[in-house]
Amino acid sequence: MLSGVYGRFRDNHVLKVILFMGLMLSAMLALFVLLAYQLTPDTLLINPQHKVSLLLRATHVTSIIVNLTCIPVYYLWLNRSCKNAWLLNPPKMKVTPGRAVGNYFIPIISLWKPYADLMQIRNASFGMRGDLSQLISVWWLSCLTLLALYIVQLIGMLVSNPEITAMGDKLSTVSSITNIILNYLSIMVILSITNAQSKRAAELQY
Repeated sequence: MLSGVYGRFRDNHVLKVILFMGLMLSAMLALFVLLAYQLTPDTLLINPQHKVSLLLRATHVTSIIVNLTCIPVYYLWLNRSCKNAWLLNPPKMKVTPGRAVGNYFIPIISLWKPYADLMQIRNASFGMRGDLSQLISVWWLSCLTLLALYIVQLIGMLVSNPEITAMGDKLSTVSSITNIILNYLSIMVILSITNAQSKRAAELQY
């Protein structure tokens, strides 16, 4: 059994499955709501008490709740993956498991450091292979794009300027699409790193 400065190798298969199911469910619900809003007549949507409106709102809220539930599971996966990375490639790892999670909560630093941390984990997981490097860049760009869209929408809700409010409403569709794309990219990143770490750990035991 491989063991290093942060203990033995962690099998993240269960966390991988939980994140896959949660992110996939959230993306499918969000896609359903997005398509339903485009296809449903406005005469039904303007009535907040109509069954269709109630169903769409309930589905949208469910999608958000599922997404939020995945966040702490992702942080746990990230922490354990970073510990595995230290085991697989200790001389080159710089970020600690606690810092890899904590950097998401530090202003300014959170705009770029989580990306750099995940790239370190990727490098340790895949070794000399170039797998996933471009995907992680696209994934992080999607994260920043979604954050920017949410900020603009929040400003639109807080200010009384009709033009800004209207722009925020129009961006809701863009943010929904971005969120769906981000979920699928996150699934690809999580599955790839988890599988690569398991494969590399098995190779190092022989």
